[in-house]
Amino acid sequence: MTEGYKEFATYNGLNYIKERTDFRKYEAIAFDVDGTLIDSRLSYNETIYHTVSMFYQWAVGFKPPKDEIRSSIAKLRLTGGFNNDWDTSYTILIGLFSGFPDELLKLISSPDYKFFKNFTKMKVNKESITEASIKALNYLLMYADNRGLQSIEEGIKKLYNKKDKLDYLAEIKNKLNYPNLPGKSMLSSIFEELYLGTDLYREMWQVEPVFKVKKGLIEEEKVVLENDVRVYIKKRFGNRIGIASGRPRKAAMKTLKDLIGSFFNSEGSFFIDDAYYKSKDEWLGKPNPFLIEQVFKSLKVNSCLYVGDSYEDMLMVKNAKDLGYEAGFVGVYGFSAEPKSFVQKFIENGADAVIPSVNDIKFLF
Repeated sequence: MTEGYKEFATYNGLNYIKERTDFRKYEAIAFDVDGTLIDSRLSYNETIYHTVSMFYQWAVGFKPPKDEIRSSIAKLRLTGGFNNDWDTSYTILIGLFSGFPDELLKLISSPDYKFFKNFTKMKVNKESITEASIKALNYLLMYADNRGLQSIEEGIKKLYNKKDKLDYLAEIKNKLNYPNLPGKSMLSSIFEELYLGTDLYREMWQVEPVFKVKKGLIEEEKVVLENDVRVYIKKRFGNRIGIASGRPRKAAMKTLKDLIGSFFNSEGSFFIDDAYYKSKDEWLGKPNPFLIEQVFKSLKVNSCLYVGDSYEDMLMVKNAKDLGYEAGFVGVYGFSAEPKSFVQKFIENGADAVIPSVNDIKFLF
């Protein structure tokens, strides 16, 4: 698996460096945020689980197993099509629901049943429902690919063609009003409330929260980039240090604080807001190369090394290279739910380096 890579260990874990790669050629460096600069396992991953659990528990009265949800998150992130955690939440939820018996789906898809207001009184066997819903979710995940939600919708139609279940699932999707923004979709609203908390949710989305979550899971985040590594990177790249992230700018600033401006070049840092702002007919979020292109243009460099933790990050760099940009990719795997799978995915696709922590970046130069 590691043929063509030099392998060495640090206290963070095993590092894999592609042979004959000259990292000194890069004029700039840019970073992903979640899973790279920030340990988001207790924030974004937990928010996905709690969002899915709220709907699942509303339907059957108990929560789905957390380990299965974590595994599903990892599988989706390995496809290259699920950089958006709302999409991930929706996919897992609709996959779990697809394992419910038709009589239950008919009830919860009915216009008479409102989310979290009307509760089903149908008796269900916890063990059998759990087993069936996890099995159905895993069947659906087999269809997931780098096209994201499009692959999921196609998978649902193939799995349940000409069955009543297909209509029930379509009605549930309509009730969720997904995909759509917070304030319009119950799913994205709940996700953002749980993640941001009441005050930041109101500030970011300009709508009133429903559940009044005082402390969002964003408060659990911590920056993992160590001071000595910052000094090293600053000395090596000066002001040519950027960000290309699928996180909203305000959420990034909440955790990174004054590092944006003092360490990261604020004019060379781009977030999902920038993609939303520019998007018209084409989605400009990852793996579209738009965000990394903006880093190149703003920092006025000819070459840039990008450090990220997902296959979408790697595809973004590949797409930039296809457009003629001299871009390199370093994959970080230490915070993933299935580290070995991510190491294998990065190496199989020719990453310049695969490292356990962003703090091992200093060993590349």
